[in-house]
Amino acid sequence: MTSADKLRSKLKSYIDSERIVCLRRHSHPYYTINGFVLAVGRSWVLLSRAMEGGYFDGFAAIRIRDIKRLRRDTSFQPEFAKTRPEWPPTLPTIEGNLDLDSTHGMLRSLLRGEHVYGIERDKRVDAIWIGVPNELRKRWLYIWEVDAQGRWHDSPLGYKVGTITTVIFDDHYQTALRAIAGDPPSEASADWSPTHLATS
Repeated sequence: MTSADKLRSKLKSYIDSERIVCLRRHSHPYYTINGFVLAVGRSWVLLSRAMEGGYFDGFAAIRIRDIKRLRRDTSFQPEFAKTRPEWPPTLPTIEGNLDLDSTHGMLRSLLRGEHVYGIERDKRVDAIWIGVPNELRKRWLYIWEVDAQGRWHDSPLGYKVGTITTVIFDDHYQTALRAIAGDPPSEASADWSPTHLATS
């Protein structure tokens, strides 16, 4: 069994375990993502995120090969999470089947037009790009971004699919940012189709 297989097996053991796991990543070595493991595929793991104290804070899809270290949270926080109205952690609402076996499959499964998402990328420590999905191509994901002042950009920007390490959505920060920014430009998600993948 390879180290990647062992990591997948360990991640799968936490599904329905009522335990918070703490993941440290190669691309962002200075902080962890914590949460309950919801599903594990060949390439990606999906967490119900837990913020400090054990409060729920949206979801995170993390590329498995980017995970450097995994440990179990042994503090009081998992027990507090059980007192929250969001308990038990459940999968997000998606269209079709959840596909965590490839990056394209994950993006098609989880991204929805006009819903705000944050992406993190290789070798860009402490940086996140937030916006609505605009178009998914073979090598590029285009998103219509919103900045930290709640202002929508004038046009979508593209990021190489192969550089994406983490996708975060439905967290408190993004909810607040979207409330201030309002709806994206009407054309922002015009080309977005979660079931379509262009070949160019």
